Amino acid sequence: MNSTTNQGTALITGGSSGIGSVYADRLAHRGYDLILAAAICDAWKRSQPKLRGIGRKVTIIPGDLSNKQT
Repeated sequence: MNSTTNQGTALITGGSSGIGSVYADRLAHRGYDLILAAAICDAWKRSQPKLRGIGRKVTIIPGDLSNKQT
């Protein structure tokens, strides 16, 4: 799959680490732009440039989805 072909947009929770990070990487390589919902941490700061380097648009929504205050 050519990563310059836009396949749509994927929303991934926990996209900065673990399984979410793997999905983000694979979907970006398959041509998807990404919306990552992730707790504020250094991991999402590192993942965003890497995913954008693939040529995909990456939007991060910082916050902990298990916390009603964020």
